[in-house]
Amino acid sequence: MGLNPRTGTSHDGNPLSLSRTPPGDLSRFVARFFLVIIERPDDSVLESFLLHENAYIRVPVIGHWETQVGGRWVGYEGPMIFGAQRRRFPVRCAGPMVAAGFLLRPAGWFAFSDAPAHHIADRLEEIDGAWGEALRWACEDIYQTEQTFDRLEQVTRERIMERRITIDPALERFEAISRLDPSRTVADIASELGMIPRRLDRHVRAHFGHPPKTVLRRSRFLDMAASLRGLSAPSEDDEAALRFYDASHLNREFRLFVDMPPNKFRNTPTLLFTPGLEVREQRKMAERAAGGAALPWIAPAIARGEVDELV
Repeated sequence: MGLNPRTGTSHDGNPLSLSRTPPGDLSRFVARFFLVIIERPDDSVLESFLLHENAYIRVPVIGHWETQVGGRWVGYEGPMIFGAQRRRFPVRCAGPMVAAGFLLRPAGWFAFSDAPAHHIADRLEEIDGAWGEALRWACEDIYQTEQTFDRLEQVTRERIMERRITIDPALERFEAISRLDPSRTVADIASELGMIPRRLDRHVRAHFGHPPKTVLRRSRFLDMAASLRGLSAPSEDDEAALRFYDASHLNREFRLFVDMPPNKFRNTPTLLFTPGLEVREQRKMAERAAGGAALPWIAPAIARGEVDELV
């Protein structure tokens, strides 16, 4: 396939991305900044899928991107906002895959969109106007990685100051529960947050894009997918597996979310899904106060935290 992943490689050879924890003043709005550079021949075409629990903004710099809409491929150019995804989201790319962007925290959703999150869930929209131009500027010299991250932080900070939304701590608490303790019931979580389940459902749909039960269920699946990909800390593998009653339950969830059984998933390259899954695991390690620890899935030859520029 002629892949040359410049931003990282896992032990089993899967390309990965660079990612950064946002600074404190952005941390209630942004989950993670990321940058991916995978060099490929201009005439090569990769068809795969995405599946993200967070909505995110992606700015493709090199490569031609398409996604399926109504059974046909539709091309997109420039900055895009992707809604959170409930099932595999087919995407293909011609040429190199070079892009940067950031994951949105659900409680900060309306700093980046006028429409409720469920209006954009499972699809994407192009970003134009002054906000689109700012994002293009931030990523125009993408091989200057630290400059790109700095510029993304700058334009995001300006956007947040302009929008001046209020963050709801209850939504932040639901996000933390859904990522770190997703086996809890919706009724139990609603009780902790002082809401009736119907009100929680309404708020979560508006900010997360999907109902609470889907958010929790998807989180359990993603934990197990990371384990099968070798992208989780060893201590979390057993915890992920215990959330499934038996093999048939696990099989059913994998067929729901990625349309393949676990064994096929384990042996099928997912070159677009895997970098996003790894960014999620980096964030989880940071949330568990392990942000300074070595990432066990990174190939030893890749010292991504020490790379200032890719030239």
